[in-house]
Amino acid sequence: MQKQMPKYIIQPFLALLALLFCVSLSTCGPDVPEQVLPTKKIEQCPQTAIKPDPAPGKPAPQALADPEIAADPQILRVGVFLDTPPFTYKKDDKTQGLEADLAQQLGTFAGKTVHFIKVPEKRATEALLEGHIDIIMSGRKIRAGADCNVIFSEPYLHGGQILLVRSQDTALFSTGIYNLENSGFTLGVIEGSVGDLFLTKAIHGIRITRFQKVDAAIQALTHKKIDLFLHDAPTICHYAAATKPAALTPLLTLVTEEYLGWEMRKEDEELRQQVNHFIQQTKADGQLQKTIKQWLPNL
Repeated sequence: MQKQMPKYIIQPFLALLALLFCVSLSTCGPDVPEQVLPTKKIEQCPQTAIKPDPAPGKPAPQALADPEIAADPQILRVGVFLDTPPFTYKKDDKTQGLEADLAQQLGTFAGKTVHFIKVPEKRATEALLEGHIDIIMSGRKIRAGADCNVIFSEPYLHGGQILLVRSQDTALFSTGIYNLENSGFTLGVIEGSVGDLFLTKAIHGIRITRFQKVDAAIQALTHKKIDLFLHDAPTICHYAAATKPAALTPLLTLVTEEYLGWEMRKEDEELRQQVNHFIQQTKADGQLQKTIKQWLPNL
């Protein structure tokens, strides 16, 4: 009869075998470096906040667009503000302006019928993302830090902020905006605009008068309540050309640089390609510059 091994020998022996088995598993597989460098953080689009219901007693916000105009692949729904000459504005019950003309040309190029839809400027991107419109064409500046869900076309117009002065004062202000520092002159801007931010940060020793509307600033300049008006070049050139006789003159040296383009939903890749192709072709054949000069002869 074979003699059994005592338990006090078996138990340590089994424990040793288990330890050796675990060590052998840890040495299998690919080598892992001792130090793992942190990976680059992936930028994520911010989550769109859920809009709360309006408080009791408060009116609901203004509708973004005409709900009767349904999404139709043969219709290009163009969001406009109708108060941004020379880009888009209402006259004789008709949408007119530089971008109104370009929108019609784009519609012909893409084989679509254009419908202009008025949207509130501050809620235009919201109207776009909620599907009320397909594209925004109303003097939109291309924004580098735009919402992750939208994309801009290629720029169709290079512009920026320029000065508008009374024609008899052109020589007085022709040396550039930085020479106005500590001069005591009064500059007009639209409150919260690019021009307003620029003057606040970059120019010292001047008085700034802020307006809500361009028309009010033009009237103040004409009546010598301000000395200069700083705003975007297309708008300045439009108002300068509209004064009869030529009482106002634009100083065409750019104070800031900006690029204008058209805003679309990021997922609308086919539309974006059509728009960019339209811009490229009309630049090549001269039609784009011809349309711009029609509305902005001084630019």
